[in-house]
Amino acid sequence: MKSRYRFLSLVLALMLLLALFAGCQNDAENNEEDDASGNTADVSDNEENNEDADTPEEVEAKTITWLGFEFHNYKYSAAEAEDFETFKAYMDLALNDYKLVIDWEAIDQSAYQTTINGLLASGTLPDSYCGSFFPEDVYNSVYVNGGFAAMDDVLEYAPECAPLFDEGGPLAYAKAWMTMEDGNWYTMRPGNNTANAIDLSNSTLTQRVPVQVHGPYGLAIRQDWLNKLGLAMPTSPEEFQEALVQFNTQDVNGNGANDERYVAHLGTTGVYAGVAQWWGLPSGAMIENPGTGVIEVPQLMEGYKPWLTYMRGLYDDKVLYNNDGGAMWQYSVYCAGNYVSAYTVMNDNLWATETGDPDADYEPMPIIQAVDTIEPRFIAQEAVAGGVGFTFNSEVDLDAAGRFMDFLHSEKYFFLRNYGIEGVAWDWTDDGLIQQYTLSEDQDGYRGAGGLWLDFNAFPDAGIANVWGLNCTTYDSVQDALDAGECYTEKFMTADEWKESVNYNGEGDSPATKFLQYINDYGEENFNPCAVYSFFTPPTSEEVLINSQYRTDLDTYLLEMTTTAITGQISVDEIDEKLQYAYDTLGLQECLDVAQARYNRFLVAMGMDPVEAE
Repeated sequence: MKSRYRFLSLVLALMLLLALFAGCQNDAENNEEDDASGNTADVSDNEENNEDADTPEEVEAKTITWLGFEFHNYKYSAAEAEDFETFKAYMDLALNDYKLVIDWEAIDQSAYQTTINGLLASGTLPDSYCGSFFPEDVYNSVYVNGGFAAMDDVLEYAPECAPLFDEGGPLAYAKAWMTMEDGNWYTMRPGNNTANAIDLSNSTLTQRVPVQVHGPYGLAIRQDWLNKLGLAMPTSPEEFQEALVQFNTQDVNGNGANDERYVAHLGTTGVYAGVAQWWGLPSGAMIENPGTGVIEVPQLMEGYKPWLTYMRGLYDDKVLYNNDGGAMWQYSVYCAGNYVSAYTVMNDNLWATETGDPDADYEPMPIIQAVDTIEPRFIAQEAVAGGVGFTFNSEVDLDAAGRFMDFLHSEKYFFLRNYGIEGVAWDWTDDGLIQQYTLSEDQDGYRGAGGLWLDFNAFPDAGIANVWGLNCTTYDSVQDALDAGECYTEKFMTADEWKESVNYNGEGDSPATKFLQYINDYGEENFNPCAVYSFFTPPTSEEVLINSQYRTDLDTYLLEMTTTAITGQISVDEIDEKLQYAYDTLGLQECLDVAQARYNRFLVAMGMDPVEAE
């Protein structure tokens, strides 16, 4: 299989336009090798021949073909890892515990979409592949033409993991996330989940899924720079602006340039992830409110215009640059320049980042209400998420597919992914926890595969700590999390141990713990989190057409409107007229309706009430 797909990945790049022939699936004559006789191998030859009459009948191994990809952002590729003990342990696990042989090939991520489109057109798709790489229209066409195996049918052959997806199960959200209009689901999104979480539900908010213990975060500011200039922690937008101006005009980083600034990702979709929360805006455009379920567009909300005016002031003060910053997660490159006055990120992450200054101390700012009549927000990253979605060909041997699912969701898989080889990379402690050992580089083959080489290449990467984590806990409130010693307990550390591990030079608790305290002080009845992950279900045929007609131009138009207003190229007074144009010409309402319908399907599949149209 490996050499075949390596060749096809080059040849089929010319066949992208044939992708819409989604009905082209494997003919019976192309799949003769997939029948019971051709797709099995008797493994009894590798074991002792026991003639005892009581010996159970030997289960034959089945083969599943898998086409993966590599981003090349990890230290090793899957091919380089084939001699690693963790790789061998994975393949032994698949064969010995699940009687499954994984016949895999991984190609470069940049060629993946073109390759699977070509394989689709030629009717030679493997048993399993990352179908989420299909564009919306192609994915929908494959679904309409019966090209995917239904996941519920696969799970009938996966007795170990099937209960995880039942209503109320830890992975029920993954099934709901991929629910189609017919009520079935056809794509598995492997988890990227944390063991410890907080349910922020209260009398006015029903949380769809819990959030990570360290997931609530707001704006972090250079506390050491505040101390250097004798400034207090800002508690209002005006005080924040004044602090930024003082950092800049007094050259607080001492490099001879007035380059100190708030990196707010102006000009990108990340621009809403910062101080916009003080004006009650969400962290992104066309994303659901995680409590109410309503799809939110910042440009249509009450706080949008006053936020624009404030941001224009920061831009005029030269403490905010255009096209400065990328995604929220790309903080290292900016902070390493030692010019970032403030930044929005998971608070403790900045303590694992090279800032360019050993005395740097980024601390979270409290929740600030910019307008008395507008409730402020805070970003809260969900404790469950999904990786790249993979699918099964409708011609797949369901038994083999079920074994694949059981393998990917097994406890042994999880421990190999997160910890590596027991006895070398880690051992159990007397209190039932994990003791991890310091390994040299030449022992990389014994380390956990996740983040080292496993990258949807030899098989999908499932990191479901909310199923197999050592300390799976969902706290009922922020106060309960604080009482339990978070955000240290999730790391199996005390406060002192955490501070030592990151050489913390701040005062008091960790930044993540401080922000939990800010939230708790703000009051549970006032919780109004912003979502990080969006749980939109796949679009219907009609929804695909609406999105393809409007969505790209609409998103570009709304972002440009925001950017040009902040940089002074248009007036805030022009916003209403420009929004009316978006309604009249760019399908703003139609796209909103599509987004709400897609999210409503998720809510219904989760057993929650859909949002009614106004």
